[in-house]
Amino acid sequence: MKKLFFLTLFSVVISFSLSAQKLVKKGNTQSALGTYVIEKTNDFVEIDGKALPTYVITYQNSRQKIRVAVDRCKKGKIKNYIVLGDNLNLQYVCDIMHFGVKQLDSKYIKAGIKSINDKLDVSAYYHQKVLTRAHPVDRDCLGLIACYYPMLITDYETAFACKK
Repeated sequence: MKKLFFLTLFSVVISFSLSAQKLVKKGNTQSALGTYVIEKTNDFVEIDGKALPTYVITYQNSRQKIRVAVDRCKKGKIKNYIVLGDNLNLQYVCDIMHFGVKQLDSKYIKAGIKSINDKLDVSAYYHQKVLTRAHPVDRDCLGLIACYYPMLITDYETAFACKK
C-alpha cells in the first residue's frame, strides 16, 4: 500500500513539474499591450539542419503571437534570438558585450526567413541597438524582447490590434 501511495504521489509531482516547465516568464510590458506570457513550444525553427528551440510570446491585450527561435553560435558565447512576427522579422543578439536588436543575418534569410522591414520604426530600431550591456540569461532576454519588440513596429497599437 505504501508503494502505491508513493508511486501515485511521485506521478502527480512529475506531472505538475512537466506542465510547469512550459511557462518561461510572465511580466508587464508597461504599454497598451498589458502583461506578456512567454511559453516554450514543441515547434522548432530549422536553420542549417539544426532545430532551434522556440518560444511563443502572447500579450494580454492582443490576439497576435510572436515566435522567438534561439540560435546559440560560437560555442554558446553568442546567442541570436530570431523574432518572427506578422509585421516584422528580425533578430536580437546577446554576446559578452551587449544585448540589442539587429537586422536578420544572411544565414537566416537563406534558410527562408523573410526580412520584413516595411513597418519598422527606424528611430526605435536605433534606440534598441543596445538594450543592456549585461550578459542576461535566456529568460531575461526573452522578457526584454517581449517588452521592446512591439515598439519597433510603426503604430504598434494598431498593428497588434490592442483590445480595449
